[in-house]
Amino acid sequence: MNSKIRLMGQKISRYAVFILCIIGCIITAGCSDLLTGEGPVIKYAFSSHTSPTPMPTPLPTQAPTTSSTLTSGTLAPEQSPSLVILATPIEDPTAYHPLRVIPNSGDAVEYRTFTFRYRTDDYTLRVPMNASIYRAANTSKNKQMIIDDREYGLFYQQVVTDPAMEPFYNDILKEVRNLRYKGGRTLTDDEYLEMVVSFVQQIPYDITTTGVRYPIEVIYDQKGDCDEKSILLTGLLSREGYDVGLLLFPSLQHATAGIRIHLATNNPSFRVFSDGKRDYIYIETTTTRLIGFYPDEFKTAPQPIIVPVGSGTLNYRHVNYVMSIFYDLGSIKTNTRILEERAAANNNTLQQWDYDAHVSYINTYNFVMSTNDREAAMEAIRESELPHQSACMSCN
Repeated sequence: MNSKIRLMGQKISRYAVFILCIIGCIITAGCSDLLTGEGPVIKYAFSSHTSPTPMPTPLPTQAPTTSSTLTSGTLAPEQSPSLVILATPIEDPTAYHPLRVIPNSGDAVEYRTFTFRYRTDDYTLRVPMNASIYRAANTSKNKQMIIDDREYGLFYQQVVTDPAMEPFYNDILKEVRNLRYKGGRTLTDDEYLEMVVSFVQQIPYDITTTGVRYPIEVIYDQKGDCDEKSILLTGLLSREGYDVGLLLFPSLQHATAGIRIHLATNNPSFRVFSDGKRDYIYIETTTTRLIGFYPDEFKTAPQPIIVPVGSGTLNYRHVNYVMSIFYDLGSIKTNTRILEERAAANNNTLQQWDYDAHVSYINTYNFVMSTNDREAAMEAIRESELPHQSACMSCN
């Protein structure tokens, strides 16, 4: 009896091993098909400089360009391997890798000098350049990252907070802080914010680069595009204690900065951008413009992706000035349109006083939309032909 049981057990064991081998082959074939047929989910390539498309196009699967080595054996030409092991591992092209700064004894300190205007004063900023950090940023493989269009906000946040950038921020902010005390007076928190914004706005705008420049590259190259200058600005302001964020508008292919505000009204005269917890106003970084002012197309643009930067707590307290100027500009645009309709109905002619008012409106509007000086903007509105019931009369 015992011998029969042992014999039966041996037969069952042989059958079990045979069945397990068959199942293993089936599973292996299935997994092979998953690897070679469907492949992994392909992420989309994103560039802040490309034109928007309704749906991103997946990148085509490309064969490795580096030499490959098989683990064992040699394949016949007609065979197609389901898995190839690269001789040299490569970094994940979809993951951000902190910069690796390798000092070089031959690196020399270079300087970049900027001149810019804030209000009626001209400023000069001389920034030392750490060659090791610049080289690490300039050669970083992060510039070729494959980024899902839903994740580029995180990518920008990683760029602006990369630990390797800290010595650069320390160097530039040391020089910027000195400008706060120019001429024997100290700029207030709002004035200091406006001055730093003015500095970044007046860095030349350039879209010829591929990938994204790091903040140190914007200073080294003395130029940058919308996202690069916005990353630089939020990096500076967040380290100075301001509550700032990046405002990303994918549908308009635009990125800019925002500064937090506390509203005293539920019906402001300008657009406020909120993430549900904090309210921000727009800061244009590509050209000289007042804080809070934006091109007309952003008035109705879809809600941006808001990426908070840093842990600052300072907000912009002169938001009432922004509200007043916005209200007055709206009145100027309305009055200008009325005068133009009046002229069209009279063979493109106006009475002298209407003509003078029209010229005043146009000049005032153009000045306000091209200055970074809120006090000068308000003064220009006061001196314009705007009727006395304007809200600006309460700005005194």
